[in-house]
Amino acid sequence: MSMEMMLATYEFQQWLYREAKLLDDIDFDGWFALMHPDIKYSMPVRVNKEGIERPDYATDMFAFHDDHHLLSLRVERLKSDYAWAEIPPSRTRRSVNNVRIEEYVPNDKAVVKSYLLLYRSRSTDIHHDLVSGERTDEFLYVDGEWKLSKRFFVIDQTTINTRNLAIFV
Repeated sequence: MSMEMMLATYEFQQWLYREAKLLDDIDFDGWFALMHPDIKYSMPVRVNKEGIERPDYATDMFAFHDDHHLLSLRVERLKSDYAWAEIPPSRTRRSVNNVRIEEYVPNDKAVVKSYLLLYRSRSTDIHHDLVSGERTDEFLYVDGEWKLSKRFFVIDQTTINTRNLAIFV
């Protein structure tokens, strides 16, 4: 691996760690500022297929398939008194790992893959949620910083064992 790719990998690791911290700290405005205006934020429905047939997710059905406007509505709702599923807010901890760069053009664009393990607990409930999967992120370099322009999150579970998806992955 070249020095340029090592530095780029480190830069995107730090970007993803910062994003996770913003979300875990419930700083939705700080998180939303990382988004590109053309963001596409999707999680397809996972499906079971025979053998090793791929892809093993739906290509036309999504748990969420948001653009910049829908994400802004979700953020504003979570900050309001109308996000009943998140009153009180979930306590989350995101672990991001196995970060690797698939495509990279310095100061222009990048495609980065990573694994996410998200722990979530609710109020006094003794049960917790674990959500894991792989993210494929596309970034564009705008005004001296990387902005997330696309996130495609393939969850590991076929049946999502959580009460709601009022969280960001």
